[in-house]
Amino acid sequence: MRASLIKQLAGAMGGQVFFLLSNMLFFMLAAKNLNAESFAAWGMYQMLIALIDGIRQGFIHNGLTRFLLQEPKEEGTIVGSGILIHFAFIVLIYPFLLLLSGPLATFFEMPTLEILMPYSILSLLGLGSLQTFFNLLFAKNKSKTYFSVTATYLLVSSLGMGGLMLSNNVNLVSLILLQSGAAVLVLAWSFWEKNWIRIQLPNRFWVGSLLQFGKHVAGTNALSLLFQKADLLMIAYFLGSEEVALFLVAGKVLQYVELPLTAISPWIYPRIATASRSNQSIHLNLEYSRSILLLFVLLLPGGLMVLLFTETCITWISSASYSEAVSLVTILVISSFAKPWGRVFGMSLDAAGKPDVNFQMLALSLVINVVLNATLIPLWGLLGAVVATGSSVVLTIAIGQIRLKNYLPILGFGQRVKLLSQSIINHLNKKSHEFNFR
Repeated sequence: MRASLIKQLAGAMGGQVFFLLSNMLFFMLAAKNLNAESFAAWGMYQMLIALIDGIRQGFIHNGLTRFLLQEPKEEGTIVGSGILIHFAFIVLIYPFLLLLSGPLATFFEMPTLEILMPYSILSLLGLGSLQTFFNLLFAKNKSKTYFSVTATYLLVSSLGMGGLMLSNNVNLVSLILLQSGAAVLVLAWSFWEKNWIRIQLPNRFWVGSLLQFGKHVAGTNALSLLFQKADLLMIAYFLGSEEVALFLVAGKVLQYVELPLTAISPWIYPRIATASRSNQSIHLNLEYSRSILLLFVLLLPGGLMVLLFTETCITWISSASYSEAVSLVTILVISSFAKPWGRVFGMSLDAAGKPDVNFQMLALSLVINVVLNATLIPLWGLLGAVVATGSSVVLTIAIGQIRLKNYLPILGFGQRVKLLSQSIINHLNKKSHEFNFR
C-alpha cells in the first residue's frame, strides 16, 4: 500500500515537473528571442488564457473528481457530461474573446494582443483539453500514465522548439501554434490506451450537477487567478511593458518554486475528499495535517535554493537584462511559504461540498490585493506591486485559518500537531518492529 502511494506521488510530481519544464522552455524561448514589448504581450496573452481556462476547469474538474468517487457506476455518463461542458464552454466563450481583443489591446496599450486573441480557441482546445485529460487521470489514479503523457508532451514541444530555432522562426504566433499543436498530438496519442475510462452520452442530470457544483469553483478559480494576476494587470495599466516583462520573469521563478503545490494538489484532493466523507473527523484532521506538512516540506528546499541563487535563476530562464527582478523574487518566495496552509484550506472546503465559502475567501483576497496594489504601485512602482501581493497572500491565509473551525471539523493547531506526531511515531514504531522481527 505504502509503495503504491509513493509510486502515485512520484508519478504526479514527475509528471508535473515535465509539464512545467515544457512551459519553462516556451517561456525561455520567448524571453531570449522577443523584445520586451512582444514578451510582455506574450505574457499578457498567456495570463488571459489561464484566466479563461481556470474558469472552464472550475466548471468541470473538482466536480468530476467528486462525482466519480461518489458514483463510480455512473462513470461513463459523468465523463461524457464533463466533456460536453468542456467543448460548449470553449465554443461559447470564443466570440466574446474576439469582441474583447480590441478593447483589451487599447486598455493595456498592447496592440499585439488584438493579433493574438483570435488564436485563443487553439490554446483552449489544445492546452485546455490536455488539462481536462490530466484531471481524469488523477481521478482514476493513473499517475503512471500522467507521467508518460507529460514526458511525451515535453519531447514533442522540445523538438518543435528546436525546429523553430533552426529555421529562425521564433515569433508570437509560431509559439502559440506549437504549444497548441503539441497538446493535440499528445492527446491523440494518449487515447490509444483502452479501457481505463468509460465515456458515454451525457445526460441532463449530470450536466446540471457538474454546473451546480462547479459554478462556485469556477468563480473561485477566476478570483484566485485574478488575485494572482492583479498585480500584473495593474502593472500593465500603471507602468509599462518593461515593468510587465520584469514581473513576468519574477513570476516564472516563483512558479517553479511552487511546483510542489501545483504538482501534488491534484493528488491530494481525492484523499481529502475521501477523508471528508468519513464519519470520524480524526481522519480529516490527519489528512489535512499530512497534506500541509507534505506541501511545506516539498516547497522549502526549492524556496531556499532560489533565495540563495536568485540572480543565477533569473539569468538562466531569461537573460542578464532582467537582473532587476532579484528583489521581486525574494519577496514573492518568502510569502509563498504560507501557501500550503491556504491551498489545503481551499481544497478541504471544496471536498466538503462548501465551494461557496472558498469563493467568499477568494473574493476577500482579491479585494485586499487590489486595494494594496492600487495604494503601493503609485508610491513604490514595481516593488510596491510585489509587496502588495506578498502581504495580501499572508493576510488572506491568516484570516482563513481563523475562520477554519466555522466550516470544517478541524482541531486546533496544537492538537493537529500532536495528532500528526503520534501518527508518525506509530508508523516508525511499526517499521522498527518489522525490522526487528526480520
